Amino acid sequence: MSWTDDQAGAPVLLLVHGWGLGAGVWQAVRRHLPGYTCLTPDLGFFAPPRELQLPEGRPIWAVGHSLGLLWLLQQLPQAPWRARCRALLGITAFSRFVRGDDFPEGVAPRLLQRMQQRLPIDPQAVLRDFARQGGSELAVPVHIADTAPLLQGLEWLATWDGRESLRQWQGTVANLAACDDQIVPQALSRRCFTPEQCQWLPQGGHLLPVTQPLACARFIQHFLPAGPHDVT
Repeated sequence: MSWTDDQAGAPVLLLVHGWGLGAGVWQAVRRHLPGYTCLTPDLGFFAPPRELQLPEGRPIWAVGHSLGLLWLLQQLPQAPWRARCRALLGITAFSRFVRGDDFPEGVAPRLLQRMQQRLPIDPQAVLRDFARQGGSELAVPVHIADTAPLLQGLEWLATWDGRESLRQWQGTVANLAACDDQIVPQALSRRCFTPEQCQWLPQGGHLLPVTQPLACARFIQHFLPAGPHDVT
């Protein structure tokens, strides 16, 4: 079976990036998914937010890296594309990030608070530390004119809880995690996803779309119907 973009049944891959990143984080992953329609909305941390425009009538596979999946879970209850969504796929993702009384596996709130305090003073240093902890030396913008979007993203991480949205979802759920992720510990991944839903890489850190793009592409492709190309 193969398809072209004008066929109604062709999958659309909705790829949503995480905090402190942009839509370009998916470039290497997309190179391993030739022939698929990939849409990469931008959450606006460094560039104006990119409006989400989905082709009518096409089935959707929603993929979120880190905060990207939490963002998808926030949108999902009222999303006009919900009925067409076939799968929610996470990459080093979570349904809640911060620790709570009923969520002891979450990250301590003080870690985000520290980032919120430092970000207006030295945003480049905060982003460099985040990238190093994530397992990659990412290029950091020389000048960040407005830290408000990044601060808003930290607030999302601190306050959003997508667990009920995930429980209500009846479609496929899966997450690709790394054993050496220093940002999303194994205990957090295991709390958010069942053993059947979570696949593990021995290494790669938190920024798997950058450090392990082929593994990410293979993970996504596993949940797609037969397509025009094998993952390469």
